[in-house]
Amino acid sequence: MAKYEKWLGAGLGWILTGSPLGSLLGFITGSMIEGGEQNKEKQIPDGVSEFEVNLMVLASHLIKIDGVAKDEEISFTLNFLNTHFNDHFAAQRLQILNHCLQKEYDLTNACHQIRTYTQHGTKIQVIHFLLDLASCDGALNERENYFVFKIAGYLNVNDVNFRKIKGEHLEVNISVYDTLGVSRDMQFSEIRAAYRKLVLKYHPDRNKDMTEEQKKNLARKFQQIQEAYEKIKSERGGK
Repeated sequence: MAKYEKWLGAGLGWILTGSPLGSLLGFITGSMIEGGEQNKEKQIPDGVSEFEVNLMVLASHLIKIDGVAKDEEISFTLNFLNTHFNDHFAAQRLQILNHCLQKEYDLTNACHQIRTYTQHGTKIQVIHFLLDLASCDGALNERENYFVFKIAGYLNVNDVNFRKIKGEHLEVNISVYDTLGVSRDMQFSEIRAAYRKLVLKYHPDRNKDMTEEQKKNLARKFQQIQEAYEKIKSERGGK
C-alpha cells in the first residue's frame, strides 16, 4: 500500500508539533456512556495520538452513513490503524472507535485539526483512507462519495485533486479484483478460495518445464496475484 508509506511519520509529526490535546472531543472533556451509566471524564489513552482520534471521528461518520455500522467497515478501520500505527494500542483504538460510533462529533472541527497540523500529502492520504474504507464492503455509493468529497473540501483538497485521487483509487481497486478474477461483492472466503486456486495454477514449483522467459512471466504473474490478495485482505481486515 505505497500511498501510505509516510503515514506513521504524519502521526509522529502531529505529536511533535504540539497539537492542543483536549480541544477536540467530548471523549476528553465530557463523559462516556458505559453500561447505561455516565462516568467521569476519560482522557485519550496513552499511545493514541489525536491525529488517530480525528481519523476515527471521520471514519465513524462514514461507517454510519448508510444507517448500519457494518462489521467489515469497523474491521477495516481498526486493521488499518493497527497496521500503520503501533498495534500495541489496538484495544484503546477499539474503545475510542466504539465510542465515536455511538456519538456525533463536529466534522469541521476534526478536519480543522487535520488541516492545521498536517502537511498536504497527509491530507491526500486521509482522502485515500476514506475512499478505501467506503469501498471495503462493496462499490463506492453516492452518499459515501459525497461524504468523502465534502471532507476533501474541508481539508482544502480541491476538486481537481479529488478527482485525481478518486481515479487512482478506482484504478487500483478494480485492478486487484480483476487480477484474481473476482468481484467486489464476493465474500472474502470466496476470494480466498479463488486466490488459492490461482496459487496452485501459477506456483513456480508446478511449472518447472517452462522456458526461462516463461518462468519470468510466471513469476511476475504469481507476484501480482499475491500482491492483489494481500491488498484485498488488508482492506477487509483479513475477513
